[in-house]
Amino acid sequence: SYQFQSAVDTDNRRQQKAGLSQLIRDEVDAIVDEFAEFARSHLRSASRLSEHELRDTAAELLNHIAEDMDARQSELERSSKSRGDSPLNAPSLVGDAQSHAQGRLAESFSLNEMVSEYRALRASVMRRWREAGVADPVTALEEAVRFNEAIDQALTESIAWFTAERDRSRELLSGVIAHDLRTPLGAIAMSAQFLVRSEALRDAETRAAGRIVSSAGIMAKMVSDLLDFAQVRMGGHLSISPARMSLSELCTDAVTELRAFHPERSIELDIKDTIDGHWDRDRVRQMISNLVENAVGHGAAEAPVKVSAVRSGAHVQLAVHNFGEPIPPVHQSSIFSPLTRLSKDGERSRRPNGIGLGLFIVMEIAEAHGGSVSVISDREAGTTFTVSLPVA
Repeated sequence: SYQFQSAVDTDNRRQQKAGLSQLIRDEVDAIVDEFAEFARSHLRSASRLSEHELRDTAAELLNHIAEDMDARQSELERSSKSRGDSPLNAPSLVGDAQSHAQGRLAESFSLNEMVSEYRALRASVMRRWREAGVADPVTALEEAVRFNEAIDQALTESIAWFTAERDRSRELLSGVIAHDLRTPLGAIAMSAQFLVRSEALRDAETRAAGRIVSSAGIMAKMVSDLLDFAQVRMGGHLSISPARMSLSELCTDAVTELRAFHPERSIELDIKDTIDGHWDRDRVRQMISNLVENAVGHGAAEAPVKVSAVRSGAHVQLAVHNFGEPIPPVHQSSIFSPLTRLSKDGERSRRPNGIGLGLFIVMEIAEAHGGSVSVISDREAGTTFTVSLPVA
Protein backbone atom coordinates (compact mmCIF):
# COMPACT_ATOMS: atom_id res chain seq x y z
CA SER A 1 0.00 0.00 0.00
CA TYR A 2 2.82 2.37 0.91
CA GLN A 3 4.65 1.53 -2.32
CA PHE A 4 1.49 2.10 -4.39
CA GLN A 5 0.81 5.48 -2.75
CA SER A 6 4.46 6.41 -3.25
CA ALA A 7 4.15 5.60 -6.95
CA VAL A 8 1.00 7.72 -7.24
CA ASP A 9 2.68 10.63 -5.44
CA THR A 10 5.72 10.33 -7.71
CA ASP A 11 3.49 10.30 -10.79
CA ASN A 12 1.59 13.37 -9.56
CA ARG A 13 4.85 15.25 -8.88
CA ARG A 14 6.08 14.42 -12.38
CA GLN A 15 2.81 15.68 -13.93
CA GLN A 16 2.94 18.83 -11.81
CA LYS A 17 6.41 19.55 -13.14
CA ALA A 18 5.59 18.65 -16.74
CA GLY A 19 2.32 20.55 -16.82
CA LEU A 20 -1.23 19.90 -17.91
CA SER A 21 -0.29 19.12 -21.51
CA GLN A 22 1.85 16.20 -20.34
CA LEU A 23 -0.91 15.00 -18.02
CA ILE A 24 -3.25 14.89 -21.02
CA ARG A 25 -0.74 12.82 -23.01
CA ASP A 26 -0.07 10.44 -20.14
CA GLU A 27 -3.73 9.88 -19.31
CA VAL A 28 -5.32 10.20 -22.75
CA ASP A 29 -6.56 6.60 -22.73
CA ALA A 30 -8.18 6.96 -19.32
CA ILE A 31 -9.74 10.30 -20.30
CA VAL A 32 -11.13 8.80 -23.50
CA ASP A 33 -12.47 5.78 -21.58
CA GLU A 34 -14.35 8.14 -19.29
CA PHE A 35 -15.55 10.17 -22.27
CA ALA A 36 -16.80 7.05 -24.08
CA GLU A 37 -18.66 5.89 -20.99
CA PHE A 38 -20.34 9.29 -20.72
CA ALA A 39 -21.35 9.22 -24.39
CA ARG A 40 -22.77 5.70 -24.19
CA SER A 41 -24.73 6.53 -21.05
CA HIS A 42 -26.04 10.00 -21.88
CA LEU A 43 -26.09 10.51 -25.67
CA ARG A 44 -28.69 8.54 -27.58
CA SER A 45 -26.94 9.01 -30.93
CA ALA A 46 -23.71 7.50 -29.57
CA SER A 47 -25.27 4.03 -29.76
CA ARG A 48 -24.84 4.16 -33.55
CA LEU A 49 -21.05 4.62 -33.32
CA SER A 50 -18.44 1.90 -33.25
CA GLU A 51 -15.90 1.95 -30.44
CA HIS A 52 -13.28 3.26 -32.86
CA GLU A 53 -15.54 6.07 -34.11
CA LEU A 54 -16.45 7.08 -30.59
CA ARG A 55 -12.91 7.09 -29.18
CA ASP A 56 -10.55 7.88 -32.04
CA THR A 57 -11.47 11.49 -32.77
CA ALA A 58 -11.47 12.29 -29.05
CA ALA A 59 -7.94 10.90 -28.60
CA GLU A 60 -6.61 12.81 -31.61
CA LEU A 61 -8.29 15.98 -30.42
CA LEU A 62 -6.77 15.70 -26.93
CA ASN A 63 -3.27 15.09 -28.30
CA HIS A 64 -3.47 18.12 -30.57
CA ILE A 65 -4.83 20.23 -27.71
CA ALA A 66 -1.73 19.22 -25.74
CA GLU A 67 0.50 20.21 -28.68
CA ASP A 68 -1.27 23.53 -28.98
CA MET A 69 -0.79 24.23 -25.27
CA ASP A 70 2.97 23.72 -25.65
CA ALA A 71 3.25 26.13 -28.60
CA ARG A 72 4.51 29.67 -27.99
CA GLN A 73 1.64 32.15 -28.27
CA SER A 74 1.15 35.78 -27.41
CA GLU A 75 -1.76 36.90 -25.24
CA LEU A 76 -3.46 38.34 -28.34
CA GLU A 77 -3.05 35.10 -30.28
CA ARG A 78 -4.46 33.07 -27.42
CA SER A 79 -7.45 35.36 -27.02
CA SER A 80 -8.14 35.35 -30.77
CA LYS A 81 -7.92 31.58 -31.00
CA SER A 82 -10.41 30.97 -28.22
CA ARG A 83 -12.92 33.07 -30.19
CA GLY A 84 -12.20 31.19 -33.41
CA ASP A 85 -10.55 34.21 -35.05
CA SER A 86 -7.18 32.58 -35.83
CA PRO A 87 -7.79 29.08 -37.20
CA LEU A 88 -4.50 29.02 -39.15
CA ASN A 89 -2.50 29.15 -35.92
CA ALA A 90 -3.56 25.62 -35.03
CA PRO A 91 -4.37 23.73 -38.26
CA SER A 92 -4.20 20.27 -36.66
CA LEU A 93 -6.59 21.28 -33.91
CA VAL A 94 -8.97 22.88 -36.41
CA GLY A 95 -8.82 19.80 -38.63
CA ASP A 96 -9.64 17.53 -35.71
CA ALA A 97 -12.54 19.73 -34.66
CA GLN A 98 -14.01 19.77 -38.16
CA SER A 99 -13.53 16.02 -38.60
CA HIS A 100 -15.25 15.44 -35.28
CA ALA A 101 -18.18 17.60 -36.36
CA GLN A 102 -18.34 15.86 -39.74
CA GLY A 103 -18.52 12.44 -38.15
CA ARG A 104 -21.14 13.46 -35.63
CA LEU A 105 -23.34 15.13 -38.24
CA ALA A 106 -23.11 12.03 -40.43
CA GLU A 107 -24.41 9.96 -37.51
CA SER A 108 -27.32 12.36 -36.89
CA PHE A 109 -25.98 13.79 -33.64
CA SER A 110 -27.73 16.95 -32.53
CA LEU A 111 -25.69 20.08 -31.93
CA ASN A 112 -26.42 19.78 -28.20
CA GLU A 113 -25.08 16.23 -28.15
CA MET A 114 -21.84 17.26 -29.82
CA VAL A 115 -21.38 20.18 -27.41
CA SER A 116 -22.02 17.78 -24.52
CA GLU A 117 -19.06 15.70 -25.68
CA TYR A 118 -16.76 18.69 -25.36
CA ARG A 119 -18.19 19.43 -21.94
CA ALA A 120 -17.43 15.87 -20.83
CA LEU A 121 -13.85 16.05 -22.12
CA ARG A 122 -13.29 19.37 -20.40
CA ALA A 123 -14.68 18.12 -17.09
CA SER A 124 -12.57 14.95 -17.16
CA VAL A 125 -9.33 16.80 -17.86
CA MET A 126 -9.96 19.53 -15.29
CA ARG A 127 -10.84 17.00 -12.61
CA ARG A 128 -7.57 15.14 -13.18
CA TRP A 129 -5.63 18.40 -13.16
CA ARG A 130 -7.19 19.34 -9.84
CA GLU A 131 -6.35 15.93 -8.40
CA ALA A 132 -2.74 16.34 -9.52
CA GLY A 133 -2.46 19.00 -6.81
CA VAL A 134 -0.17 21.59 -8.39
CA ALA A 135 1.56 23.46 -5.59
CA ASP A 136 1.79 26.82 -7.35
CA PRO A 137 -1.76 28.20 -7.82
CA VAL A 138 -0.57 30.68 -10.48
CA THR A 139 0.89 27.85 -12.56
CA ALA A 140 -2.22 25.74 -12.07
CA LEU A 141 -4.45 28.59 -13.22
CA GLU A 142 -2.22 29.43 -16.19
CA GLU A 143 -2.24 25.83 -17.39
CA ALA A 144 -6.01 25.62 -16.97
CA VAL A 145 -6.46 28.82 -18.98
CA ARG A 146 -4.28 27.48 -21.82
CA PHE A 147 -6.28 24.25 -21.90
CA ASN A 148 -9.62 26.05 -21.93
CA GLU A 149 -8.48 28.38 -24.71
CA ALA A 150 -7.53 25.38 -26.84
CA ILE A 151 -10.70 23.39 -26.20
CA ASP A 152 -12.80 26.53 -26.73
CA GLN A 153 -11.20 26.97 -30.14
CA ALA A 154 -11.91 23.35 -31.02
CA LEU A 155 -15.51 23.70 -29.84
CA THR A 156 -15.98 26.92 -31.82
CA GLU A 157 -14.64 25.31 -35.00
CA SER A 158 -16.81 22.22 -34.52
CA ILE A 159 -19.96 24.27 -33.99
CA ALA A 160 -19.20 26.48 -37.01
CA TRP A 161 -18.61 23.49 -39.30
CA PHE A 162 -21.57 21.52 -37.93
CA THR A 163 -24.11 24.33 -38.29
CA ALA A 164 -22.87 25.44 -41.72
CA GLU A 165 -22.93 21.92 -43.14
CA ARG A 166 -26.27 21.10 -41.51
CA ASP A 167 -27.86 24.22 -42.98
CA ARG A 168 -26.30 23.54 -46.39
CA SER A 169 -27.68 20.00 -46.39
CA ARG A 170 -31.14 21.18 -45.40
CA GLU A 171 -31.16 23.82 -48.11
CA LEU A 172 -29.93 21.34 -50.70
CA LEU A 173 -32.71 18.95 -49.71
CA SER A 174 -35.27 21.77 -49.91
CA GLY A 175 -34.03 22.66 -53.38
CA VAL A 176 -34.18 19.07 -54.60
CA ILE A 177 -37.69 18.55 -53.22
CA ALA A 178 -38.92 21.81 -54.70
CA HIS A 179 -37.39 20.96 -58.08
CA ASP A 180 -38.98 17.50 -58.10
CA LEU A 181 -42.38 18.95 -57.18
CA ARG A 182 -42.53 21.11 -60.29
CA THR A 183 -43.37 18.34 -62.76
CA PRO A 184 -46.33 16.75 -60.91
CA LEU A 185 -47.57 20.19 -59.90
CA GLY A 186 -47.52 21.30 -63.52
CA ALA A 187 -49.48 18.20 -64.50
CA ILE A 188 -52.10 18.97 -61.84
CA ALA A 189 -52.47 22.56 -63.05
CA MET A 190 -52.74 21.61 -66.74
CA SER A 191 -55.29 18.87 -66.05
CA ALA A 192 -57.40 21.19 -63.90
CA GLN A 193 -57.29 23.91 -66.58
CA PHE A 194 -58.50 21.35 -69.12
CA LEU A 195 -61.43 20.50 -66.85
CA VAL A 196 -62.31 24.17 -66.37
CA ARG A 197 -62.57 24.61 -70.15
CA SER A 198 -64.59 21.43 -70.59
CA GLU A 199 -68.27 21.86 -71.40
CA ALA A 200 -69.14 18.43 -70.03
CA LEU A 201 -68.91 19.48 -66.38
CA ARG A 202 -71.68 20.86 -64.24
CA ASP A 203 -71.24 24.29 -62.67
CA ALA A 204 -70.24 22.91 -59.27
CA GLU A 205 -67.63 20.66 -60.87
CA THR A 206 -66.24 23.55 -62.91
CA ARG A 207 -65.91 25.66 -59.76
CA ALA A 208 -64.12 22.79 -58.03
CA ALA A 209 -61.69 22.50 -60.95
CA GLY A 210 -61.15 26.27 -60.74
CA ARG A 211 -60.18 25.93 -57.09
CA ILE A 212 -57.66 23.26 -58.07
CA VAL A 213 -56.15 25.65 -60.62
CA SER A 214 -55.99 28.40 -58.01
CA SER A 215 -54.40 26.17 -55.38
CA ALA A 216 -51.90 24.80 -57.88
CA GLY A 217 -50.91 28.38 -58.70
CA ILE A 218 -50.28 29.12 -55.02
CA MET A 219 -48.21 25.96 -54.66
CA ALA A 220 -46.22 26.76 -57.81
CA LYS A 221 -45.32 30.16 -56.39
CA MET A 222 -44.21 28.60 -53.10
CA VAL A 223 -42.06 26.06 -54.95
CA SER A 224 -40.50 28.85 -57.02
CA ASP A 225 -39.71 30.88 -53.90
CA LEU A 226 -38.26 27.83 -52.19
CA LEU A 227 -35.97 27.11 -55.14
CA ASP A 228 -34.78 30.72 -55.17
CA PHE A 229 -34.18 30.59 -51.43
CA ALA A 230 -32.16 27.38 -51.74
CA GLN A 231 -30.07 28.90 -54.55
CA VAL A 232 -29.21 31.99 -52.50
CA ARG A 233 -28.50 30.10 -49.28
CA MET A 234 -26.24 27.66 -51.09
CA GLY A 235 -23.88 30.57 -51.72
CA GLY A 236 -25.23 31.65 -55.08
CA HIS A 237 -27.18 34.62 -56.33
CA LEU A 238 -30.49 34.83 -58.11
CA SER A 239 -29.94 34.47 -61.81
CA ILE A 240 -31.30 37.32 -63.94
CA SER A 241 -31.37 37.94 -67.69
CA PRO A 242 -31.89 41.68 -68.21
CA ALA A 243 -33.28 42.84 -71.54
CA ARG A 244 -34.93 45.96 -72.87
CA MET A 245 -38.53 46.03 -71.62
CA SER A 246 -41.42 48.30 -70.69
CA LEU A 247 -42.06 48.43 -66.96
CA SER A 248 -45.36 50.18 -67.65
CA GLU A 249 -46.65 47.29 -69.74
CA LEU A 250 -45.37 44.70 -67.30
CA CYS A 251 -47.10 46.39 -64.35
CA THR A 252 -50.35 46.53 -66.32
CA ASP A 253 -50.14 42.83 -67.18
CA ALA A 254 -49.17 41.82 -63.64
CA VAL A 255 -51.93 43.84 -61.98
CA THR A 256 -54.53 42.47 -64.42
CA GLU A 257 -53.47 38.94 -63.52
CA LEU A 258 -53.50 39.69 -59.78
CA ARG A 259 -56.98 41.23 -60.01
CA ALA A 260 -58.25 38.02 -61.58
CA PHE A 261 -56.62 36.04 -58.81
CA HIS A 262 -58.10 38.27 -56.08
CA PRO A 263 -61.50 39.38 -57.46
CA GLU A 264 -62.67 40.34 -53.96
CA ARG A 265 -59.92 42.95 -53.57
CA SER A 266 -59.36 46.35 -55.16
CA ILE A 267 -55.90 46.56 -56.74
CA GLU A 268 -55.15 49.96 -58.30
CA LEU A 269 -52.40 50.88 -60.76
CA ASP A 270 -50.89 54.36 -61.01
CA ILE A 271 -48.35 54.80 -63.81
CA LYS A 272 -48.58 58.06 -65.72
CA ASP A 273 -45.58 57.75 -68.04
CA THR A 274 -43.96 55.10 -70.17
CA ILE A 275 -40.99 53.63 -68.28
CA ASP A 276 -38.47 51.56 -70.21
CA GLY A 277 -35.23 50.00 -69.02
CA HIS A 278 -33.08 46.89 -68.84
CA TRP A 279 -34.48 44.41 -66.35
CA ASP A 280 -35.36 40.73 -66.14
CA ARG A 281 -39.03 40.69 -67.08
CA ASP A 282 -39.92 37.46 -65.25
CA ARG A 283 -38.07 38.46 -62.10
CA VAL A 284 -39.67 41.91 -61.96
CA ARG A 285 -43.09 40.31 -62.43
CA GLN A 286 -42.27 37.93 -59.58
CA MET A 287 -41.26 40.90 -57.43
CA ILE A 288 -44.51 42.76 -58.13
CA SER A 289 -46.54 39.63 -57.44
CA ASN A 290 -44.80 39.01 -54.11
CA LEU A 291 -45.31 42.61 -52.97
CA VAL A 292 -48.99 42.65 -53.94
CA GLU A 293 -49.60 39.25 -52.34
CA ASN A 294 -48.01 40.59 -49.16
CA ALA A 295 -50.23 43.68 -49.26
CA VAL A 296 -53.36 41.60 -49.86
CA GLY A 297 -52.46 39.21 -47.07
CA HIS A 298 -51.66 41.86 -44.46
CA GLY A 299 -53.65 44.90 -45.55
CA ALA A 300 -57.14 45.99 -44.60
CA ALA A 301 -59.67 44.08 -46.72
CA GLU A 302 -61.84 47.16 -47.32
CA ALA A 303 -58.94 49.35 -48.51
CA PRO A 304 -57.36 49.18 -51.98
CA VAL A 305 -53.84 47.98 -52.71
CA LYS A 306 -52.03 50.53 -54.87
CA VAL A 307 -49.20 49.76 -57.29
CA SER A 308 -47.25 52.72 -58.68
CA ALA A 309 -44.05 53.38 -60.60
CA VAL A 310 -42.24 56.61 -61.38
CA ARG A 311 -38.94 57.51 -63.03
CA SER A 312 -36.57 59.40 -60.71
CA GLY A 313 -33.28 60.31 -62.36
CA ALA A 314 -31.29 57.19 -63.19
CA HIS A 315 -33.65 55.00 -61.17
CA VAL A 316 -37.26 53.91 -61.20
CA GLN A 317 -39.23 53.75 -57.96
CA LEU A 318 -41.73 50.87 -57.91
CA ALA A 319 -44.04 51.01 -54.89
CA VAL A 320 -46.84 48.90 -53.42
CA HIS A 321 -49.03 50.51 -50.75
CA ASN A 322 -51.74 49.22 -48.45
CA PHE A 323 -53.60 50.35 -45.35
CA GLY A 324 -53.99 48.20 -42.26
CA GLU A 325 -52.02 47.35 -39.14
CA PRO A 326 -48.58 48.96 -39.38
CA ILE A 327 -45.33 47.02 -39.16
CA PRO A 328 -43.79 47.81 -35.75
CA PRO A 329 -40.47 49.69 -36.06
CA VAL A 330 -38.69 46.89 -34.20
CA HIS A 331 -39.59 44.46 -37.02
CA GLN A 332 -39.01 46.72 -40.02
CA SER A 333 -35.29 45.93 -40.19
CA SER A 334 -35.89 42.15 -40.17
CA ILE A 335 -38.98 41.96 -42.37
CA PHE A 336 -36.86 40.96 -45.39
CA SER A 337 -35.17 38.08 -43.57
CA PRO A 338 -36.07 34.62 -44.89
CA LEU A 339 -38.81 32.64 -43.15
CA THR A 340 -40.06 35.74 -41.34
CA ARG A 341 -43.74 36.59 -41.41
CA LEU A 342 -45.86 38.98 -39.39
CA SER A 343 -49.45 38.36 -38.41
CA LYS A 344 -52.07 40.96 -39.20
CA ASP A 345 -51.55 42.60 -35.83
CA GLY A 346 -47.92 43.24 -36.73
CA GLU A 347 -46.40 40.57 -34.52
CA ARG A 348 -44.08 37.81 -35.68
CA SER A 349 -45.90 34.68 -36.77
CA ARG A 350 -44.59 31.17 -37.32
CA ARG A 351 -47.95 29.94 -38.65
CA PRO A 352 -48.22 31.89 -41.89
CA ASN A 353 -50.33 31.23 -44.95
CA GLY A 354 -47.13 30.97 -46.98
CA ILE A 355 -43.56 30.01 -46.16
CA GLY A 356 -42.31 33.50 -45.39
CA LEU A 357 -39.98 33.95 -48.38
CA GLY A 358 -41.85 36.52 -50.47
CA LEU A 359 -40.15 39.68 -49.19
CA PHE A 360 -36.78 37.95 -49.02
CA ILE A 361 -37.10 37.10 -52.72
CA VAL A 362 -38.11 40.72 -53.45
CA MET A 363 -34.92 41.94 -51.78
CA GLU A 364 -32.77 39.42 -53.66
CA ILE A 365 -34.30 40.36 -57.02
CA ALA A 366 -33.79 44.07 -56.34
CA GLU A 367 -30.17 43.57 -55.29
CA ALA A 368 -29.49 41.30 -58.28
CA HIS A 369 -30.45 44.28 -60.46
CA GLY A 370 -28.20 46.61 -58.47
CA GLY A 371 -31.17 48.12 -56.65
CA SER A 372 -32.68 48.07 -53.18
CA VAL A 373 -35.97 47.77 -51.32
CA SER A 374 -37.23 49.67 -48.29
CA VAL A 375 -40.38 49.96 -46.20
CA ILE A 376 -42.13 52.73 -44.31
CA SER A 377 -45.16 51.97 -42.17
CA ASP A 378 -47.43 53.80 -39.77
CA ARG A 379 -51.09 53.68 -38.88
CA GLU A 380 -52.11 56.94 -40.60
CA ALA A 381 -50.17 56.71 -43.87
CA GLY A 382 -50.26 52.94 -44.23
CA THR A 383 -47.46 50.65 -45.37
CA THR A 384 -45.40 51.23 -48.51
CA PHE A 385 -42.72 48.93 -49.91
CA THR A 386 -40.54 50.77 -52.42
CA VAL A 387 -38.13 49.09 -54.83
CA SER A 388 -35.48 51.28 -56.42
CA LEU A 389 -34.04 49.88 -59.66
CA PRO A 390 -31.40 51.44 -61.93
CA VAL A 391 -32.80 52.10 -65.38
CA ALA A 392 -29.70 51.23 -67.40
